Amino acid sequence: MRRWSIVLGRGGTVLLAVGLALLLVSLIPSSTTSTPETLQIISGDTWQTYFVGTGIMTPEQTLHLLITTNGTIHAYLLETWPSTVYAWIIEHNPQLTEPSNVTYFDEFLDANPASIIWQLAIANETINHEYVPAMIVNVTLAISNHSSDSANVEYQSSVASGVAPTVEVRTLAEFALPLGAVFTIIWLAEWRRAKKGRRP
Repeated sequence: MRRWSIVLGRGGTVLLAVGLALLLVSLIPSSTTSTPETLQIISGDTWQTYFVGTGIMTPEQTLHLLITTNGTIHAYLLETWPSTVYAWIIEHNPQLTEPSNVTYFDEFLDANPASIIWQLAIANETINHEYVPAMIVNVTLAISNHSSDSANVEYQSSVASGVAPTVEVRTLAEFALPLGAVFTIIWLAEWRRAKKGRRP
């Protein structure tokens, strides 16, 4: 039998085994931790931050957000700690005693646009949002109210933790399985051809 067909056969069986293993890993159910639904009243021209899970997320985790409001607010996912935002505001406004004014939060966003993972204006509605980080990141939810009126905000989050990044693992499995099958079929065909050629 030709050497290249043996290499293909071994490579094909390895790819099949790896693909099946990855597919099984992607099917392992994730564990979910959630926060109880919380009602907050955000005063006019102010902003607030909320921890998402432990505040640190990995690619194996998926964040689900549910936000309901009776006013007009802006929701942000920030790649930073809440304390970092407050520290920045105080550092750039040394005379400040109340950093919760939305103007100072907007200044932070303007100076640190790279920290914004996601943002959305929400007006008298309920929204669902799902986020999967590409790397290990700090994640903070911030909600700002630019109106002079207070807004009621109901907030709930859950974090589903898997063994591995499900989407990426499944994509690798979908690539490895067909490729491994093709290599293995070529090797089997060559093996049968060689076997027939050895018959008397």
